Amino acid sequence: MNICFIGKHIYPQDIFSNEQDLKTWRSLAKHFDKLFVIANSPNLFFYKAKENNIIIYLIPNILGYIGFIKQAVFLGFYLNWRHSIDIFDASEVAGSGIAATILKFLTDKPTVIEIQGEIFRNLRQNNSNLQMYSNSTNKIRSIRMLLVDWNYYKRLFLQKIGKWTMQHATRIRVISHAIFNQVRAQGVSESKIRLVSLRVDLSLFVSKSDFDTKVDKVGITLGYVGRLIEGKGLEDLLEAIAILKSQDLRFNCLIFGTGPLEDKLKKMTSELNIGDKIEWRGFVPYSKVPEALSQIDIFVYPSWHEGFGRSIMEALAMKNAVVATRVGGIPDLINDGENGFLVEPHHPSVLAQKIKELVENKDLRERFGKAGRDLVAKNFEWNNGIKKFSELFLEIK
Repeated sequence: MNICFIGKHIYPQDIFSNEQDLKTWRSLAKHFDKLFVIANSPNLFFYKAKENNIIIYLIPNILGYIGFIKQAVFLGFYLNWRHSIDIFDASEVAGSGIAATILKFLTDKPTVIEIQGEIFRNLRQNNSNLQMYSNSTNKIRSIRMLLVDWNYYKRLFLQKIGKWTMQHATRIRVISHAIFNQVRAQGVSESKIRLVSLRVDLSLFVSKSDFDTKVDKVGITLGYVGRLIEGKGLEDLLEAIAILKSQDLRFNCLIFGTGPLEDKLKKMTSELNIGDKIEWRGFVPYSKVPEALSQIDIFVYPSWHEGFGRSIMEALAMKNAVVATRVGGIPDLINDGENGFLVEPHHPSVLAQKIKELVENKDLRERFGKAGRDLVAKNFEWNNGIKKFSELFLEIK
């Protein structure tokens, strides 16, 4: 059985340096004859790499989505002619989803479309412009939002594309119960949807004592690991830190990651006078994520919307106590009061309150940590997840 994965991700020229995705491909490849991957090149050149029965193609990064779709369709059509592809799998609805759907029309081969993010959540939910015009009337606020918020139109367009690709897909793959319900609410039959959660290799996320990390700790260490982008609620985290500092708690906070919001967040840190509480650790490769998490006592993830929350899953695997928001797929990972705390988004004062409760209660941190590891081992273990992933394709065949 030959599977072709299509994803509009930009990969490095050294294709096999992408540790996270490569681990998934190697695990899946054990279940199939050949596994093909079509993705974006980091530049205007074409790259090909092969490892055993895995063949990866990086197509030139030109003309945005249109360029990717045209090239992916051409290459996918060729691979089907040359190797007889059994299933085309798209990792998102726009670029790769359109390409896979066109290939289904051209080749009559089944397609699987993955829905990762909450593209079908309410268009006005968690909208930053609603906060921007919080002092206006609802009617004026709505008009202003529609005029200035291009993300609103972008998401509206993405939803329409998503409905079209899902209509023609053989199966729809989702990563959380929240997204399952959002897809079903679009009129898609449950028999067509498959929940295939992300997974974690517990052999990599081991005891914190196994890491020789030296941290200049001042009390308890809070931490975040992830991209510094809009929607992750990092502004709320900084405000919560300011509240905690005013209460004379002994703590520091490590932030691992980079992104377009970095300068804004550092400026906000300065304005809140909390620079002495935060260390910016920068980008951390996937292989070093367990080591980063081993330096953290309380993992904080105050996202405003989230398809699943891979970073939370990995923090739980490391027995970190977690404070996160009750949005999207995060409740799949956190049972409030059992293996962590859930708070509503945009409430830094409540976030600070729950963090303080954990800072002051070592027994609770340890109880949450053990329960979190147990939950991940039961529901998100790597090999079981890969087996479920592969069964999705086998049931179509």
